[in-house]
Amino acid sequence: MSSKWSTKRLFVLFLTFTMVLSVFAGCTPQGKDTGKTAELDAEQYINTYLVADPTTLDPSLRSDSYSSSILVNTLEGLVRMEERNGEYYLNRGDAERWESNEDGTVWTFYLGDNKWEDGVPVTADQYVYSLRRSSAPETGSPNSYFLAPIKNFEAVNKGELDVTELGVRAIDEKTLEITLSEPVPSFLSMIDTTVYYPQRQDKVEEWGEKYGSEAQYTISNGPFKVASWTHNSSIVLVKNDQYWDAENVKLEKVTYYIMPDETTYYNAFEAGEIDFVGTGKTEWLERFKSREDTVYNSYTSATITYSFFNTEDELFKNANIRKAFMLAIDREDINEVCFSGLRVPTYGWVVPTISVGDRNYREAAGDMVKEMLEELKQNGQTPKDLLLKGMEELGLGNDPSKLKVTFSLAGTDEWFRNLGEYLQQVYKRELGVNLEISFAEWGIFYDNVTKGNYQIGFMGWGAYYNDPYDVLSLFVSDYDAIETGWKNAQYDELIRRASTEMDEDKRLQLYIDAETILIKDEAVVSPLATSRVNQFVRDYVHGYSTLGFSNMGFKYVYTVGRP
Repeated sequence: MSSKWSTKRLFVLFLTFTMVLSVFAGCTPQGKDTGKTAELDAEQYINTYLVADPTTLDPSLRSDSYSSSILVNTLEGLVRMEERNGEYYLNRGDAERWESNEDGTVWTFYLGDNKWEDGVPVTADQYVYSLRRSSAPETGSPNSYFLAPIKNFEAVNKGELDVTELGVRAIDEKTLEITLSEPVPSFLSMIDTTVYYPQRQDKVEEWGEKYGSEAQYTISNGPFKVASWTHNSSIVLVKNDQYWDAENVKLEKVTYYIMPDETTYYNAFEAGEIDFVGTGKTEWLERFKSREDTVYNSYTSATITYSFFNTEDELFKNANIRKAFMLAIDREDINEVCFSGLRVPTYGWVVPTISVGDRNYREAAGDMVKEMLEELKQNGQTPKDLLLKGMEELGLGNDPSKLKVTFSLAGTDEWFRNLGEYLQQVYKRELGVNLEISFAEWGIFYDNVTKGNYQIGFMGWGAYYNDPYDVLSLFVSDYDAIETGWKNAQYDELIRRASTEMDEDKRLQLYIDAETILIKDEAVVSPLATSRVNQFVRDYVHGYSTLGFSNMGFKYVYTVGRP
């Protein structure tokens, strides 16, 4: 492989576009060293859980962490970010090797002999088809922005050019060429995302809208394949014997139980019904820590919890009103009350774990929300003053209690009920607003968000890789991945320039300028906290990553000494 970019730029942060307490098994520390000779259990299986049913297993349409958890185990991309000797390691996937031209604008990937579960070879044409399908405007891929570096992507995505003009081509059956518009420092990190996975045109056309909706409408070229999918109950994966590296896959079966209620999965772990669990509750944290048969892992993740505004709403189209709702929340307080003090209060959209080169981005950019609060204080004002100013601008009088504001939450369990009550109390006290709360299951919530049927929403988003572009690009006008409806040409230009700027200091400043518009000037999104993973794993489970942000899934997991 030839590349002029440092290893740090290749670090991938495992995707955790997740609601508050969802968990990804397979990204935890290796099993406890018992000192025994590793003799594999006769039956190799793992039981874990998701807190919501995946919306789709179509890699072009995947938009949530639950779908990603399955796809990373059932599909193989060009590369995989793994761990080797305690360090991140960019391993081969379908591509045995790769190289770029001198300026990094043309990348050539040489595929190995991987096969799909039905024995059909994986080819360069399948990658070309997949990338074109995800770029096509009629597909409506929510992750298409990851394809932005590819030559002609924007024109193709807008319908101005045919998909055949996208900068991808199959030189031959096993050689894929991807041409970029400009050199992109983080390109190799980007191609580990699910939107870069290959797809079978024959199956997509045969199954139509059913593609990715049921077990029988999926097809795997990865370590596992989908054996069954009982919606809102369980998903069962089994080993894919056609996989190119099948000899290193030990597990024969992986069962995901769909468990929306946290008490259910806590009790399931206690009872030995699942092998992994994560918690954000202090009492359960201490309870699980006391177990002698469990390995505990904790680290700050790249997942941010946030609220976001529908800028096309009649009320929240006003920036001062958005600022008032953003600044009314005390991040230290919500962390203690709603997250048991187990998260990191966050004052900017880019989480504290992301860097530009060797410089931590958050340290360089500062805590923007804190700075806004300090400026208000110096002016003798409070967030309520901003609300009243915004109401005046909209001709809504000066009585916040008459405003109709609904805050949408993607959950119905006790935790979300408590969060809803907390938000009502805060906004009543700080702004004088009588807040309504809308509770819905994830699928309904997200459908409403994509249709613009909300005023304020609450979600989490996790970075794929270690560069601010990953999360700041979500707000580019043509992508709008957070579904705020916000558009800003100056912001778009800053992100475009930053994505191709090879000078780290200049790139850092471009990102800071863009985030300043997003947070300080426009308050499009309200960052609240960065998640910390508190995960527990049975001590008979081995072979998973010791690093928090690798993308290995269950490929190398095995069990020794399961009771």
